[in-house]
Amino acid sequence: MNIQKLISGALGLIPWSLRLHIKRLPIIAPLQRYLVTKFLDGEEFVHQVTAGPARGINFKLLLPEDKGIWTGTYETGFSAQLATKVRPDSVTYDIGSWHGFFAGVMAAQGAAKVHVFEPLPANIERIQQLISLNLDKQIVLHACAVGNRETEMDLVLMPETSMAKLEESSFQASVTSDNRLGVRVRTIDTMVFNGEIEPPELIKLDVEGAEMMVLEGAKKTLQMHHPEIFAEIHSTDLLEQCTSFLTIHGYLIEDLDEDPIVARSKDVFQIRAHVE
Repeated sequence: MNIQKLISGALGLIPWSLRLHIKRLPIIAPLQRYLVTKFLDGEEFVHQVTAGPARGINFKLLLPEDKGIWTGTYETGFSAQLATKVRPDSVTYDIGSWHGFFAGVMAAQGAAKVHVFEPLPANIERIQQLISLNLDKQIVLHACAVGNRETEMDLVLMPETSMAKLEESSFQASVTSDNRLGVRVRTIDTMVFNGEIEPPELIKLDVEGAEMMVLEGAKKTLQMHHPEIFAEIHSTDLLEQCTSFLTIHGYLIEDLDEDPIVARSKDVFQIRAHVE
């Protein structure tokens, strides 16, 4: 057994509910940091998540950026609540997927098909690996951005691999970059009503300030099919806009932020929207 399998095996012995608290344990925490830093940082390896909502899903990981996926604790509260709303044999969307953790959650929870929308090439490669490592799951990649019209647009690449924004996004307007990539932008309504994809029962949305663009481009789908929505909203103004838009279309809004004070300080909010 190599050292990666040994360390991952030891991780598997720790209950999921305790994994976020390891850093507070006086002996275990420094030992874990030492082992991970010495033997795993900068190493790519395949790992099957051993606990939490994505349990049983295989990922190609690179530490330290994928540590939350490795431990199964990435955005713990949000992922746990999302997992409870995935119906067996349902169709779900992961819009703005990063490395596909939430797509993995949906697949692990029994979704019949998970449509993944991601425009960033490095992340597309990760999702392709996710698909190839989980051939028993129906995970379908759409290598495009999602917005309010069918077009081509620049994607502004941010330093973090989890962050890229469409040029028309209002997210971090003061932060710009010359590192840009032209991408295709699709609308959910076009894809659904052209028969390219099945209507969703659940949508996870995290698109770095393009939330309203996505919702506007999915207006008919929301009106006709009422999918449940779990969204990360990237400003107070966008939160008000998205809440108003969804409320007009019959949705009830639930605040999912575990600490509202922290959410306001970061100007990033997590919500659940559903129709009763």
